[in-house]
Amino acid sequence: MNKKIKYIVLLTCSLTLVGCSESSSIERWIDNPTANEIKVIIDGDELTIPAKSGVNYTFSYGKHTMSYNNDSLNFIVKPAKFSDSGFINPTQSNYLLYTIIYATSNMDENEYNKVLEKELNRIPAMINGEESEIELPVKIVNDVFIERSNYHWSYSFDQSFPEEITQDLNLKKHQSYYERFKKLYRESDFIEHLKQDGVQEEISFPYHPKKFIDIVQYVIPNIDVDNIKCEEGRQYMKNLLNDWNQLITLKGDAFEKSFKKIGTDDAIIQSYASEKKCTKDNDPDQSYHKTLGQFLDALRNARDVNFYVIK
Repeated sequence: MNKKIKYIVLLTCSLTLVGCSESSSIERWIDNPTANEIKVIIDGDELTIPAKSGVNYTFSYGKHTMSYNNDSLNFIVKPAKFSDSGFINPTQSNYLLYTIIYATSNMDENEYNKVLEKELNRIPAMINGEESEIELPVKIVNDVFIERSNYHWSYSFDQSFPEEITQDLNLKKHQSYYERFKKLYRESDFIEHLKQDGVQEEISFPYHPKKFIDIVQYVIPNIDVDNIKCEEGRQYMKNLLNDWNQLITLKGDAFEKSFKKIGTDDAIIQSYASEKKCTKDNDPDQSYHKTLGQFLDALRNARDVNFYVIK
């Protein structure tokens, strides 16, 4: 089935995005989009989450454990470079990240279709009980921790797309313009959206939750400090690794204070400055440069998220 959904409306150039205020903790919505009540255990506290609803939960910075359906995972809650929102999906249910093209009414039909075509994906679906594919401007998202900084939605599942939005650009009278916006849907809500748009087939999407142990975990690479030829660099790396190992044992303000020593952009810049300690004379193979790069690259990989899974 090839269904393209199109809206010709006016464009706005700004959206109000809600982030998180600075503190040593983060509040996150734990969502249950299923038709049944579920129970989730956070650090030993049992939460009952009603069907098609959720609860807010406050997490201090540091290590936490979540259990659901006789399965458990460990994760870190931390500051992010850009404070942003997200939610927790313990059931690993499907959410549909749907792209809509807002365009001025004088945009040419062919031009619009070319823009929309770039957003189309063929995604697996069950259509009238048979395995198939459907082509839509959609991506399936089913992470346990769904971070807005990874998916950049404009509207969450509890917000509606506006039918029309006000143009706020200083454009020439006859100039056409478009922009992409993304909305996150719970699967059941997206199917209802398709029905309201005239789709008559029975549609669902594959559900393949992973064992928590199989979820990709964030790790600092194994670093053999003894391979660093430069003594000053070797000692600096030992201190970095010691700070990292201590960090994941801390909570709240203590975690935040320690994180600022190694995980912020300023801390990373300071770490790169340590390379001056190792020269061609005392480290001809640039062993410290290579090792430090591995460590700092790993830190940057989690720079923009507040939650990530660990062992």
